[in-house]
Amino acid sequence: MLTEKNKKRIRHWYKTLQEQNPEFVIRSAQTALIAQIAKTIAGDINRKQRVLLAEAGTGTGKSLAYLLAAIPLARALNKKVVISTATVALQQQLIDSDIPLVHLAAHGEFQFCLAKGRQRYCCAHKLVAAISPEVGLTPKHADLAKRMAVALQQGKWDGDRDTWPAQIPWQIWQHVVVDGLSCSVQSARHRSCPFHKARKGLKKADVIVANHSLLLADLHAGSGHILPPAEDCIYILDEAHQFPDIAREASANQLGLRYALKELENIKELDKHLATVLNPSSIAGTSIKLKEACVELSRCFNKLKDIAIDNKAHFEQSGHWRFPLAKTPTAITNLASNYFKEANKLSSCLQHFAGVIQESVADNQLKSSQAEALLSQLSAMQHLSESWVDTLFSYANENNQKNTAFWFSQKEKELLLCSSPIEIGGVLQQLLWQDAFSVIAVSATLSALGNFSYYLNQVGLPKLPSEQLVKLPSPFNYQQVELQVPSRLPEPDHPDFARSVADYVLAAQQNKGGVLVLCNSYRLVDLVAEHLEKHNISNLWVQGKLTNQQLLAKHRDCRKQHQTSTILATIGFSEGIDLPGELLTDLLIARLPFAVPTEPVMASHAELLESRNQNPFMLLTLPSASRKLIQSCGRLMRKESDSGRIVLLDSRLSSRRYGSQLLAALPPYKRSDS
Repeated sequence: MLTEKNKKRIRHWYKTLQEQNPEFVIRSAQTALIAQIAKTIAGDINRKQRVLLAEAGTGTGKSLAYLLAAIPLARALNKKVVISTATVALQQQLIDSDIPLVHLAAHGEFQFCLAKGRQRYCCAHKLVAAISPEVGLTPKHADLAKRMAVALQQGKWDGDRDTWPAQIPWQIWQHVVVDGLSCSVQSARHRSCPFHKARKGLKKADVIVANHSLLLADLHAGSGHILPPAEDCIYILDEAHQFPDIAREASANQLGLRYALKELENIKELDKHLATVLNPSSIAGTSIKLKEACVELSRCFNKLKDIAIDNKAHFEQSGHWRFPLAKTPTAITNLASNYFKEANKLSSCLQHFAGVIQESVADNQLKSSQAEALLSQLSAMQHLSESWVDTLFSYANENNQKNTAFWFSQKEKELLLCSSPIEIGGVLQQLLWQDAFSVIAVSATLSALGNFSYYLNQVGLPKLPSEQLVKLPSPFNYQQVELQVPSRLPEPDHPDFARSVADYVLAAQQNKGGVLVLCNSYRLVDLVAEHLEKHNISNLWVQGKLTNQQLLAKHRDCRKQHQTSTILATIGFSEGIDLPGELLTDLLIARLPFAVPTEPVMASHAELLESRNQNPFMLLTLPSASRKLIQSCGRLMRKESDSGRIVLLDSRLSSRRYGSQLLAALPPYKRSDS
């Protein structure tokens, strides 16, 4: 129950925050969100399921709201606050700005830190070893590795890849990154390494900032392996609209056949090498089993590759060969059933080798530096072999997995055998909802077509009571934005569509502001760019020709000099791109952001719904497009003072029945049809 003492504490922090920040603006939606989150965590709304889904528009102040509500209650309940985000930008905002503000207002009553996966940290011993000529780094890369090692030794760098002042090339990082075997906390040499120092910080922290992928990895491992146990956590899922897709990706499997065959040869070479450095009697039996597993898996992977090659006609249009309704060819199912145990045997052999190496170091039969190099190789190989187990096992049991998509993909010269859950709600029910003390999911776009049904079905909470669903308005005056929906345009599939989009871009440039054009594919980006380049316009920045960072930097430089500047990009720019004020005055959305119907998981989901006599367009395609369209339109207004124009160039908004539904779900912009 939310006690008076806890209410008083929240109010005190909030008041202190106001006093310490004269520019702080009190917003009714923010205070309402604070109250709703606090009541949810305290169990006042639902003691058995302390879950809240909150949609709060841009500018509400969501981050401060959940920090002010959750941290005082977590302290009172002896729980940890774990904030999970989808983007690095929000993580940095929380760590550098929002949490320090609340920390100051709370008079330093809590500790906070940023949690990252192993792959973000270097190993101090590997970094020293990488400088050796045997590693084969170029002189330029070797010099950088030396500077990194010196900075780490002198305490001027914490070993975090993201905190080094420049991007560290993969050619270096692959040799120094932490792995699960050689960089074990059980080794005295590694207890003070960057990764383990960071892990110690997690245990002391009251507030931990992570990302969705790291949170899901911890939950899949049983929770408590990286982050605190779920029952001790108040999880805040910020940017929660991305959580279901990231959760599904975390449960997906793939097996690259040509790469796997190459790695089997590397595993056999490592086996030969281990025979020369370890006691033969300690690995002889395991070595025989490993060789047998490699031979059998090589046979399996070659047969799977042959099946894909023999059916190359299936790949021609989309690059995928999908197996409808989980009905995989019998030949593939039989191979998976017959050989997944071999992949499991291989993984067990590699694990046994790791144990023998660690024992050899303890008995002084092997040098630590030599053992670490071997364990690093084994760690990568074991991780890979486990992924083979998961993929083959999913195909071996395909008859029991109607909720799984199965397909082959062809990417350049690689052939990938893939599987993925379709509806992830059941997985999240087991991993998250039933074990967590409390979960608060917040985003500016949780609803679709005006309600939460689509998201609730995605995350496995279809029966969540309405009292635990909150939709709060943005403080923005959306009448400052003019929305145009031209009706006299060719449809998106018409040959003249790209030229028409280019004409509207040229017209937008007459406003001499900042222009962003969002297309649903790189193909459309290229076609529109071709038409625009005929006019020799200046300051046109095309995604793909520059990196996103370069493109945004050039756009910002132009706008600082009050020059017209245009970004031509894919719909990927509808999230995580912040162009406030004069940086963006004209937003053009070329066509509705419908998902690609041939994408394997999307197509399988549509089939699954049809098999239940449900309408996939109304239940899946349209709600997804609605949310993406809202996100895309949200690029224009980032601050209360922002204004400008949004032009939706898809004539289906006027000609199709669903157009009115999509428009009705948008914020109340000032309509100006043309």
